Amino acid sequence: MPNRVAVNTAQFRELLELPGVGIEQADRIVRFRRVHGPIVDESELSRVLGWRALDESLWNRVDFSPERP
Repeated sequence: MPNRVAVNTAQFRELLELPGVGIEQADRIVRFRRVHGPIVDESELSRVLGWRALDESLWNRVDFSPERP
C-alpha cells in the first residue's frame, strides 16, 4: 500500500502524490492551511478541493494528523 500523505504538513510536491490532486488542488490545500489552519476531516478537504466527496483511492492515502508522524 502506498504511503499516506499528511495533508496538514505535506509540502506542495508531496500533495501532488495524492491520487487526483494536481497543481491547482495542491495550491488550494496550501492556501487553505495558511489562512485557516489544519484541515480536520474528509468533508473539509472535499470543500477545499471543490469536490462533492473524496474518491476512495484518495481517502485511503490522506492523513489528517496535525503534525508529521
